[in-house]
Amino acid sequence: MSEHPKQLLLVGAGAIGQLIAHQWQCAKLPIVTLPRSPGRHADFFDYHFRDYQSARTELCRIPIINDSDFSSIQAVFIAVKAYDLESVFRRLDTLGVPHDRPIICAHNGLVDLTTSRPCYTWITTHGVTRSNRVTEHKGLGSDWIDARIQHHQQLTEQLHTAFPKLHFDADIKARQWQKFCLNCVINPLTAVNQCLNGELLKEQYHEQRRMLVSELVSLSQALGYRLNTADLLVLVEQVCEATAENQSSMLSDIKANRKTEIKALTGYALKKAAELGVNLPTHAALYHQFNQLYLR
Repeated sequence: MSEHPKQLLLVGAGAIGQLIAHQWQCAKLPIVTLPRSPGRHADFFDYHFRDYQSARTELCRIPIINDSDFSSIQAVFIAVKAYDLESVFRRLDTLGVPHDRPIICAHNGLVDLTTSRPCYTWITTHGVTRSNRVTEHKGLGSDWIDARIQHHQQLTEQLHTAFPKLHFDADIKARQWQKFCLNCVINPLTAVNQCLNGELLKEQYHEQRRMLVSELVSLSQALGYRLNTADLLVLVEQVCEATAENQSSMLSDIKANRKTEIKALTGYALKKAAELGVNLPTHAALYHQFNQLYLR
């Protein structure tokens, strides 16, 4: 048994997971991932990655951990859809991943998840797209993580090495809610209109953007978050501009005929609004339009 486990276990090697793995491996840090499906054996998970503004596509390889000894795992990075979180935690229990290992969770939507494992939220605004079997870093953003993770000294040092500009946020819940609000505007709008993020800056979407933001601010204030319409509108526009050429994860899911996170985004907002007696008519209409087009 390893006395000082150092490996990062990546669960969810999708677009964001591949970006995390690429930066981790560029920093010469050890990382492994699980087989795509239980019982399936392979030595590596291979993917093609193109870094930001690079013309070169790299073949990247993440070693797959196939044995039952997870003592070498220092931490787990979960980069899956919100609706898969519960099943991932059940799989970690089944595999016997030590219960004291820190879990970093990166997902767009919100779910009510209960676990006794030490969990830390990761927020990113980077734009990453998968197409033609290539994962491309399309838009520069920022990364934040729950500041409490700094109790894990060795892991914190690795995070600093792999992500030199990573922000350690003492109020990560507020940051997560802000990102949630951004996603509730950008993701369903790009999916319904089949457009890239930057196209939402066009005048034709201005009033709908404003109404979606205004309603989210009302919900935010009812939940105790300090947001105002003007600031949130600016943030939405900044993200759309920074990731102008990026296809949102929800639109990517639609085009690939995959399940979307609409229930963990707009659906969650509508659920919380109903509990608090807050009216979100623009979000309700967008949710209905989305389901009419893509219900699955």
